[in-house]
Amino acid sequence: MKENIAILNPGKGWGNFVTHMSCYKKISEVRNKKVTIITKKFSSASSYLSDQNFVDKFIEIPDDTRGVVKKISSIIYIYRELKKLNLNEIFIFHSSPLFILISYFAKVKKIYAPGIKYQNFLLKKDFKYYKSYASKPIDPVEESKELTKKILSIDNVPFTTLNFNEKIDLKKIAVCIACSGYERQWGPENYIKLIKFLASKGYEKFLIISGKDHEKIENEIIQKSDKKLEFIRTSMKSINEVIPELKRCKLLIGNDTGFSHLAVAYGKKSLMILGDCPRHTYSDLIVPIDKDENVPRSSTSIKTITFEKVSKIFEKVIN
Repeated sequence: MKENIAILNPGKGWGNFVTHMSCYKKISEVRNKKVTIITKKFSSASSYLSDQNFVDKFIEIPDDTRGVVKKISSIIYIYRELKKLNLNEIFIFHSSPLFILISYFAKVKKIYAPGIKYQNFLLKKDFKYYKSYASKPIDPVEESKELTKKILSIDNVPFTTLNFNEKIDLKKIAVCIACSGYERQWGPENYIKLIKFLASKGYEKFLIISGKDHEKIENEIIQKSDKKLEFIRTSMKSINEVIPELKRCKLLIGNDTGFSHLAVAYGKKSLMILGDCPRHTYSDLIVPIDKDENVPRSSTSIKTITFEKVSKIFEKVIN
């Protein structure tokens, strides 16, 4: 009988899902099997993993589980899907005990999870990372790496990138203006200055990564920039349409969002302008552009990061 493996990570956003990519690939590599990816629809996992040779299939679980009816419906759906898979192993990269219980009732033979708080009581001793209910959680990516190392009996989970065939255009840069909230928005006036600066350095093409809620800002940036430059708008494009363009970019600079992490997954430098978000350390390809140390993290701290600081760090990275 075929021994199937699944990885479940509903995540808090698709940036969160992408940051664990090296764990997914390592599990497939060590077990010498393709894996089933189980995640929420908003992770858009199939958009960037469908052409990767370590993935077997995708199962999308409901995004919205608010309310009793939706919650119960989601649990039943996940249970039925797990039963169909006839899983030998499931790796749960999430803190909820609910997914462990569903896996148990679906008769998954081996269930692995971090063991955070109540999870700890539901897992076998050697199938979790944290030793006790009271263990203090560490960074989620490091937590997943430690669990992966323990279960697979390996010493390291090195950062690895995704494969792609598109040719990189060295004069093309992705500028990410999209963000999930006000506290992550650097502002159009800064991006206008940034594009003018990048153009002075010889860059001619700009992939403006935005979203439907950012069409007005996207238009303002393009209208106030040099008309000789080439811009690719994305506010009305799907993720599937944006990804091939991202693959062709030399690097990315901009707000900390899912595309910033996807650029890293494709082996590109990603200069992330941070504010209330902590620094990401899972890859050396990430270049954090952070607030000054004397500025407390808050919903407005990104506004204190100047264009001059960003341009100086960019020059340092390029040189």
